[in-house]
Amino acid sequence: MVVKRLIDGRFQFIRVVSTKAYTKTYLMTDHGSPAKAKCIVKHLQLPAHNTITLKFLNDLLAKRVNLLKRVGEHDAIARNLSTVQEGQDFYWVRDYVVGHSLMAELAEGKPRLEAEVLRFLMESLGILDLIQRHGIAHQNLHPNNLIRHRDRGHLVLVDFGLIQDTGTPEPSPDTNGHPIAPNAESAYLPQVKHRQYTRFAADHFALGMIAVQMATGLSNEAIPRLSQDDFLAQVKLQLDECSTLTSPLKDILLKMVSPQPEAQYHQAKDILLALSERVAPPVSAEASPSPQETDAMETETTAALPPGRSGRLAHRRGIWLAAGATLALLAAAGVLLLRLPQAMTVHSLLRQAEATKQVGQRNDSLNYLNQALALRPNHSAALAQRAALLWESGQSEQALQDLTNAIQNDPDRATWYFQRGNLRFQLGDLQGAIADYSDALLHQDTYVDAHINRGNARAELGDEAGALQDYTAAINLANDPESKADAYLNRCLSLSNLEDHAAALNDCTEAVNLRPNNSLAYENRGLVKRRLNDFQGAIQDFTIAIQINAGSPEPYYNRGLTRQDLGDLGGAMADFNQTIQLNPNHPFAYYDRGLLHAELGDLERAIADLETVASACLDVSRLGCFDDAKYQLEKLRAAQAEGL
Repeated sequence: MVVKRLIDGRFQFIRVVSTKAYTKTYLMTDHGSPAKAKCIVKHLQLPAHNTITLKFLNDLLAKRVNLLKRVGEHDAIARNLSTVQEGQDFYWVRDYVVGHSLMAELAEGKPRLEAEVLRFLMESLGILDLIQRHGIAHQNLHPNNLIRHRDRGHLVLVDFGLIQDTGTPEPSPDTNGHPIAPNAESAYLPQVKHRQYTRFAADHFALGMIAVQMATGLSNEAIPRLSQDDFLAQVKLQLDECSTLTSPLKDILLKMVSPQPEAQYHQAKDILLALSERVAPPVSAEASPSPQETDAMETETTAALPPGRSGRLAHRRGIWLAAGATLALLAAAGVLLLRLPQAMTVHSLLRQAEATKQVGQRNDSLNYLNQALALRPNHSAALAQRAALLWESGQSEQALQDLTNAIQNDPDRATWYFQRGNLRFQLGDLQGAIADYSDALLHQDTYVDAHINRGNARAELGDEAGALQDYTAAINLANDPESKADAYLNRCLSLSNLEDHAAALNDCTEAVNLRPNNSLAYENRGLVKRRLNDFQGAIQDFTIAIQINAGSPEPYYNRGLTRQDLGDLGGAMADFNQTIQLNPNHPFAYYDRGLLHAELGDLERAIADLETVASACLDVSRLGCFDDAKYQLEKLRAAQAEGL
């Protein structure tokens, strides 16, 4: 079953991330940190009564800790928080890194330019150089263990394998303490059958294969395996046929993955040196104009030179200046004649864009905005309006650029910062959102919505104290009941998360008083009451929320959980059924109903619900959710098999 107790009196279970034969990975809350930060816990389950294995792993974990202490704390390496031994169970705890794995980027399946591949190699090899200087190899290096930080964009190395000093590699033990090999089909771990790779060279091999995959856009299954007799020839063929890399970089990659010890690089710094000497540094596309652009730039530069710098034109300087002044006056007159009708046209186009948007004709609205911006490229309102449409159509980068241009053209308008903050919030760039909300407040310190939304972003980052400050400021500034109710409602949840449930209850009640016909106010108050173990009061609030908005699935779901707390399994089942009827794609309702079916002994229906959960999670690439459902399914199927 899922873990519900505290590990080491400190780490509290949130959910299962993945499960394997002898290890499980959990997402947990670290109650030992002031912010109650999330962390990742690796759980190694050992056979009972095997004292030799217990001592071996205890010594190994101690060695891991001591080695990582040598490195110190760096942004590019996930911080290790603790190791815990409880009987036959070992736990390895590290920081939770907010972001996505490099595997997610490779899954896009598009070949990357040489500059992108080179940037990846320089950054990742820099991390290896850092740990190698302390005699450490990663030995578990693959794209899932390189996390792209969500806010800062840099790579973070996580989940080291068996870390040793610069001695003989120690393979992983099996349940009897005997060495076993990792997955022989791994595309990134060469030390399976090819012992000629040293520990450092094994990490180089992994980065080399990741770079090959990045350059070619091929899937994990399509890139060569060391088990192939013509492995190097296959790698070279794929680089030649499927990538745009130059020969020097191809040669370096082939050397990185070579099974021949005499060809291998000894350390990451050797590869970095080879890259700097033989491959041009990464250059952005913007910095590399095409030949046509270069010609145009040279023509423009020559024409723009001051007359005094050209012997051919020097004697005509006065004439050119006079002619220029006359042309400037004529141009100014033309602008005065055209400005008024152009402004009227732009205003009309903006009104048409808004009107067509209101009736759902987004494409027409976008066309009107494009016409307006063709006339006035720096019109901030048009840019902001187009950004909203682009965001709705999934073009987030273009939307962000439009809002950035609006800010550059009108840097004193708080609204544009607020809107860009909202967009960044939706994209998961919480730090960027907070910066934009702060800029909005800098230009308009009474901006209530900016306080509320900055509070929301701070709360998402775990800064509940900062969120409280923003919500309190919004409450003090707000004049309209709607905004004040929103602030009370959000402060209610932050106070509850900080375990000040009595104050939270007061705030939720204030929100209810301000918005007596709003179902969310009752629903949130019900959540707080449930945390206070006032289950009957929670059910009453959830029932009122349902009466106000019978089409919302969430109050049914939360009431189902509360009824389950009270042992009313039939009522809980009815509420979960209603949740699913209103929202057939509600994975949590399927999950909890599945576990309830299992508790009631109906394993067939339990398995059906959890299979639905697993499929839904996989469809939206929620791998942690998928692994959790799969873990529960395996247990249920095992129980079903025992009952046959």
